[in-house]
Amino acid sequence: MVRAASIDLGSNSTRLLIADITNGTITTIYKEHQVTRMADKLSETKIISKEAIKRVLKVLSGYFKTINNNNIENIQIVGTAALRDATNSEEITQLIEKKFGFEVDIVSGEEEGLLTSVGVLNSLGSLENFLIIDIGGRSTEFIYDHDKKIISKSLNIGVVSLSELFFNELPPSEKSLLSAREFIKSNLFESNIFVGRMLVGVAGTFTSLASIFLEQSNFNEKEIHLTELKSKDVFKINEELLHLNEPQIITKYRGLDPKRAKTIQAGILLAKEIISKYNVNSIKVSNSDILEGLILKKY
Repeated sequence: MVRAASIDLGSNSTRLLIADITNGTITTIYKEHQVTRMADKLSETKIISKEAIKRVLKVLSGYFKTINNNNIENIQIVGTAALRDATNSEEITQLIEKKFGFEVDIVSGEEEGLLTSVGVLNSLGSLENFLIIDIGGRSTEFIYDHDKKIISKSLNIGVVSLSELFFNELPPSEKSLLSAREFIKSNLFESNIFVGRMLVGVAGTFTSLASIFLEQSNFNEKEIHLTELKSKDVFKINEELLHLNEPQIITKYRGLDPKRAKTIQAGILLAKEIISKYNVNSIKVSNSDILEGLILKKY
């Protein structure tokens, strides 16, 4: 048995997993996410701001205290879209390496998708004709099986970038909403290969969707894992959300992380447009993703 940790420096949140792994079987010991909004204003400025760096470093300090109390044998840290895109990403990764003593591996969108698939497929068992969707802060990964191979494609759309473009005011105006929908539709992949597949949703948008669907008063990952939603459930939640402002979202959906209230409308609208475009009937939500994938791939 090996005890390992993985950290995902995402565009919207910074996440930690501590797990034991024995002969390919992974057992979660501790899991945490904090919304750190690394990609705030990145589209406009091309850099990760000092405020965002401070938020991430503060969360990492807490994570490493937890790591140091758990006899970890291996630690892996990955950076995704925000660190791929920012002009000052090298400065940030060097700062993290100097402060905590571990290198940050900035993965491509395709690598991110393949690592995510390792975590998802391990938790779901044998699965065919699937489409895994990972909606992030600045990118969305499409992972699917074709000719007995797993293929990963990355789209440069995420909840932070969409929110900054179209959801400055909540609830959004009809004009902003129409623009957002047109933008999403014009950027989605034109591919019949995605149509009618089993959609597996991972990351914050889909786990938040499941939490809302289950009417959770507190976010409960175990209850969320493998929750199945129909397309009509997603459409209904999307319609409800789009009429609410930020305080109303926080008040109405108790299981939702309040820090996600700024971006959840953009995320669920994106999920809804993906479901519509590819004629998806049902969605399974998985808690396993790149964090599990990193550990499983190493061991």
